[in-house]
Amino acid sequence: MKKGFEVRVSTLPKCDLCTDGTLAEFDAKTKTGPWAFMCPTHFHEHGIGLGLGQGQHLLTEEVTSGS
Repeated sequence: MKKGFEVRVSTLPKCDLCTDGTLAEFDAKTKTGPWAFMCPTHFHEHGIGLGLGQGQHLLTEEVTSGS
């Protein structure tokens, strides 16, 4: 796990920008300023990047248990 780039969570939250309940894989700052949980599509459209002060890739315990 990359420190500051990834974080383990028990469950993924819903994307704050989707209206269909899509799960978020990122918790990141948007280009307009506020932070949001975002699916990959919205992260690539609106996110500013990963790292301290930018955002984290959310990984479930299930995904990271093998590492």
